[in-house]
Amino acid sequence: MEDIFEKKIKAFLPYIIIIGIVYLVSPTILVFTGNKEGIIATLFYIALFPLTALLCNMFYATKKKSDIILALIAPALYLPSMFIYGNFAVSPINSIIFLVCYFLCGYIGLTLGDMIRTKKGDKEDTETQPTIRRVPKRVPTKVVEDKTPAEVMIEEHDFDVPASFDEDVAFEEPHYEDDFETSFDSTADDIDAILAELRSRRED
Repeated sequence: MEDIFEKKIKAFLPYIIIIGIVYLVSPTILVFTGNKEGIIATLFYIALFPLTALLCNMFYATKKKSDIILALIAPALYLPSMFIYGNFAVSPINSIIFLVCYFLCGYIGLTLGDMIRTKKGDKEDTETQPTIRRVPKRVPTKVVEDKTPAEVMIEEHDFDVPASFDEDVAFEEPHYEDDFETSFDSTADDIDAILAELRSRRED
C-alpha cells in the first residue's frame, strides 16, 4: 500500500508543484498590484485557474492511466487560497462554484488525455503491425518420370523385390529361336515323311 502511495506521489509531484504555484503563489500578484477584485483577478479565476487544471490533468492522462485523484488536487489547493486571499469572505457562493468548476476542468482534462493516449496507441499498433503479403498458392505439378516396366509392375502389384532381382534379365524379350533348332536344309523325302505322319494321325 505504501509503495502504491509513493508511486502516485512521485507521478503527481510535478503537477502538484505547477498547480500549487498557480493557485497559491500567483494570487500574490493581485495583492501587490491591488487588483484583488478587478478584471485581472477575474481572468485569474475564470481563465488561468481552470486552464491549469485542464492542461495538467490532460497531459498526465496522455502519459499514464488517468487517476481521479489528480482532478481533486486543483480544488484542494484552491481551498486554502480562497481563505488566504479573502475570496470566500467576499463571495462564498462564487468560491464554492469555482471549486466545482476546477474539479470538472480536471476531470475533462483526464478524459481528453485518455482519448489522445488511446488514439496514439492505436496508431502505433497499426504502424508496427507487420503487413501480410498474399502469395499466390502454387499448385504442385505432377512430375512425370520415365519408369521402367519393372518399376511399374512393382507399384501396381505392391510386392517385395528380392535383392537378386535383375530388371534387365527379368524383362528381356524372349528368344524362341533358342528353344529349337531350325534347319532349312530339309530334303523332299523328309517333307514327304512328315506329311505322311500327319495323314496317319488324322486317320487315327
